[in-house]
Amino acid sequence: MSPRYLFRIDEIQESSTATHVVDRHGIWHPSTETGDYERKHDAGAGATGIWWYCNGQTIQRIDTFPQGSTHYQTFSVFYSEGFGFWILRGDATNPRRSEAWHPLSFDHDEQDFSSYLTNAGTEKTLRCQRVDQSWSGMLLPTTNQVRAVATSQAYGGLKGDLAIFLALLAQSMEPGKVTQTLYRMFREGAWVLHPLPHGRTHQRGVVVYVYTCPPNWASNFTAEQQSKELKAYEDGAYGKYYY
Repeated sequence: MSPRYLFRIDEIQESSTATHVVDRHGIWHPSTETGDYERKHDAGAGATGIWWYCNGQTIQRIDTFPQGSTHYQTFSVFYSEGFGFWILRGDATNPRRSEAWHPLSFDHDEQDFSSYLTNAGTEKTLRCQRVDQSWSGMLLPTTNQVRAVATSQAYGGLKGDLAIFLALLAQSMEPGKVTQTLYRMFREGAWVLHPLPHGRTHQRGVVVYVYTCPPNWASNFTAEQQSKELKAYEDGAYGKYYY
């Protein structure tokens, strides 16, 4: 069972006046200029604008964002063909000057050899994988996978920043599939896989917002208590996202 929280996954794209940046190898690099990105509201908007509630056991769509919720975390994630994922802490449609884009990275847990999703880790690939772990191919391009094979079922799990994880889930399917698929992937407090083709296309972007619940939705836990629970969840204390 996971902690309770609220989240939203918005599809974003370059605006018509965006600063288009490529490096000397021709790899596209997202900018940090205000106004360079905007939310999608067309047929490719996916789950943009929809709020979701995780009650610890299931995920459900909610019609109105509840009062008494507190911001926990926001990350923006873009996919660049031939490179992989770019990660920004915060909202790319209104970026903070103090933040920069970083490649998706990991910190490795040398106790159980799990991998922690982050925007500022020390490693570019998973610590290890087992032959029965198909979630890695669902979530990640080959640049972030690793051929080191784990022999124990206890090794090779995934944990990390929740908003990044939710962004990778969204990118693992086409935008139009997110609304009808996401809630089915969380059953009895655990994440399961989907069989859909991945949705990683060049310059596809999402921004994910995670909020605590109103206290009366979360056993009267304060926002601070809920934030501590969410951090423990990211650290694997409630079980990893995937094993």
